[in-house]
Amino acid sequence: MGIKNGVIMVGHIAGDPKLTYSEKTGTPRFYARVGVDHWRREDDGTFTNTGRTFHDLAQRYKGAEASMELLKKGDDFIATGQFKKFTDPVTGEEREEFRADTLTPNPVTTRLIIDREPRNSAAREAIGTERGQAFERPERPAQTREPAALGR
Repeated sequence: MGIKNGVIMVGHIAGDPKLTYSEKTGTPRFYARVGVDHWRREDDGTFTNTGRTFHDLAQRYKGAEASMELLKKGDDFIATGQFKKFTDPVTGEEREEFRADTLTPNPVTTRLIIDREPRNSAAREAIGTERGQAFERPERPAQTREPAALGR
């Protein structure tokens, strides 16, 4: 599997996020209107804000539910994904949205607390055991060395 190329979007949640579920498959979908500030680096090393653009951002599957718990209107975020064009089923117009593969609060502008407690202790302990074994050096019997002799 190769390295996945994508786009990184850094912005803020401009409207109240929504979580919906597909009528056909029941797949969760996180949606938010987001704003992105654009900057230009000047010759003297300073930056000039060249304006703000607004976009539709969507995320599906388990990440959608997690993002709904984490993100609210006004929060800064970082997302990876791609811009995709689609036909709006309601209006029939061609639109574009950013489809996020990953979406997380921006740690530069957001105070985060990381909970390191296992989510599912029995399952995670089993995974941790296997993972730990994968990185441990296998036991080897002690090697005996004979003294080096020169000129024999």
